[in-house]
This record gives sequence, C-alpha cells and structure tokens, in this order.
Amino acid sequence: MSFVMPRPSSLREVTTPIFFDHAAGSPLRSDVALAMAEGLRGLPPNPSGSHSLARATRGVLEDARERIAAVLGVEAREIVFTGGGTESCNLALLGVMGPSAICISTVEHTAVRQAALEAASLHGVPLVELPVDSNGVLLVEKALELIPDGALVSVMTANNETGVTQPIAQLRKALRHAPRNIIMHSDAIAAAPSSDVKEIVLACDLVSLAGHKLGGPPGTGVLVVKEGLRLKARNVGGGQELDRRAGTQDVAGALGMAVSLELAQRDRESGAVDALKQRRDQLEQSLAGAHPTLSVTAQRVPRLAGHLHLTVRDCRSEELLMLLDQEGICASAGAACASGAPQASHVLLAMGVDADVARGALRLTLSTSTTDEEVAVAERALTQVLSKLS
Repeated sequence: MSFVMPRPSSLREVTTPIFFDHAAGSPLRSDVALAMAEGLRGLPPNPSGSHSLARATRGVLEDARERIAAVLGVEAREIVFTGGGTESCNLALLGVMGPSAICISTVEHTAVRQAALEAASLHGVPLVELPVDSNGVLLVEKALELIPDGALVSVMTANNETGVTQPIAQLRKALRHAPRNIIMHSDAIAAAPSSDVKEIVLACDLVSLAGHKLGGPPGTGVLVVKEGLRLKARNVGGGQELDRRAGTQDVAGALGMAVSLELAQRDRESGAVDALKQRRDQLEQSLAGAHPTLSVTAQRVPRLAGHLHLTVRDCRSEELLMLLDQEGICASAGAACASGAPQASHVLLAMGVDADVARGALRLTLSTSTTDEEVAVAERALTQVLSKLS
C-alpha cells in the first residue's frame, strides 16, 4: 500500500513537509553521509582482526574516537562507542558498581528513569528523586540535602521536552566541597546539537551522547567515562571498548558521529546557533495572542536555542498535531518515545503543571538547517490552527 500525504488546507500547497521535530532526531547531514560512505570504502567492517585491512579499519575507528575526544576535551581512551543514547545511559546507570543510592531529577528522560529504577533494584539501594522548580530547573540546595555520600547522581544537561538547561556545574561544585565520593552522570543528548558540552564533560564522571540528535547516524552513541572509573559491562563477549562494551564496533557509525559533533562545533563557532535562537524567538513572539490560553513553557529561564515548548489549555496535543500535520508542519507533543501516549508528560507534572494543561503540550524544535521561510510558514500555520481552536 502506498502512503498518501494528507491534503493540506488552502493555507499553502505542501510539497515537502516542514520538519520542526529536530529534538526527536535530525535528518542525516550530507557531510556525515559522505564521510560514512567514503570512510570505509574498500575496507572490511570488523576492526578487530590482525591483518592489514582490519588494522586499516581500526585506524578509521580510532581516528573517529580521537576526533570526538578533541571536540569534548577528553582523552581518546575515555570515549566508549555504544549503540545509541539509551544504551549509553543504561551503561552509565547500570555499570557503576556499589552506589549507596541512585539519585535522578524528576524530569529525566525515560531511558534514565527506567535504568535508574533497574539499578536501584539491582543494588538494593534507594532511588532518590531530586525536585525541580516550576520552570523545571533543579533545586540545587534541596538536591544537596537528599543526595547521600557514595551515591550515583544523574541529572540531564538540558531537558529533551522543554529545552530547559540544568545547573550541572553548580551542583558538581557543591558536591565537591566535601569528600562525598559521588559519581555523577549527565545525559547531554538533547543539549549537544546546540550547546558546548565541554563544561558538562569536565564536571561529570559519565556523559551520554547520541548521533541521531546531531544529524548523525541513528543507532550510534558515546559514553564518556572519566579515567579511573571502572564500569561493569552490560553485554559481554569479545572485550571491545576496553572491556566496557563487547561487540563489533560500528565503524562507519563512529565516523559519522565524529563528523556530526565537529559540525555542531562549527555551527556554534560560526554563529549558526545564535541565528537559530533568533529564529526560535521570532516564532515564539509571533504566537503571542494566537490563543487565549497559550503559554510558553519556561520562557524566563535558559533554554536550548532550538526548543519552543507550548501548552494550550482545553486542547489536546493530538488535535494540535493533526491540524499542523495537515498544514505540512511536523511537530510533536514531547519525547518521541512517548508521543501518542494519552497521559500527561511526567516532566510537566514534575514542574507542577496541571495534568489537563499538560495534555495540550506542543513541542516545536528547530535546527541550524531551519530557514527563515520555514519559520514564516510555521508562523502562519500555527496562528491559523490556534485560531480555529479559540
């Protein structure tokens, strides 16, 4: 059966839908695709052999590792390649041995939440949830009261739904005032496309990243593991990745991830991320007054440059998304892993948002590839859709 695009309204004739769901994953960047296609040309895929061609493949893998380490400001041996962001978070939460407690913020991604639950059960230790304020920002002083000595702490760099950034460096500095033997992990997956995460890598013992958020290949990830921290592998076998992650490495994927991180760094240095924020702000301002109960989430606190999160009281996310899709605007209600679920977002509930309001959430996420024309089309489509719901 062939797929038929829904017929748009008279607002515009859609030939190619406009993508405003980059937080779920950005399309593969052309430079990344080219590097992956060319990087292993004529070489076997397995880097573990002893012959010359396998050594050449291993050279490609280690070059990718060194390039990622250079972007993040760490040593190459501190980079562990994984099969994606979820695996990176699982290895971080479940690989640390002997924590006294597992501490996570109340707004963590489901990958961290579920791994934390399993880790607490595995070690027979408490799971401690660290509260946030009404903007979704971690309450650092309260967190310090709740975190016991010897705990594994996981607080995301920025929220994947709202884009709100967390005071990771402040928390780490406070935890270092006393010899508390804290191990700290941060899920930097949502932040890496538009933020310099070197400060996060410096502050934490473990940091998770994923390729598909960066316009890199899906199914690729990295876990930064600081020197001296021993992890128990979650999958065992050939002892690859210094016994931290068994299995034949995806060399082309590793190369693609290296290029995507370098391109993200270039975007920050060239001013492309600043331009992205301006487009996001323009879109946000254009919606003022478009609906009487429209509210911009966490508007007054630092957010990722491409994130715009809204709630509309007395509306349902699925209705908003359907109407926008008919206008050729691809958006989401929140985390892609949970989109389509009828329940309210746990992130918004943790912020104290009323459940009925939370069910009218809309997440629009732009990237450095988003154009002024696309923003203008989205402005008109959103204004028209919201006016229908007034």
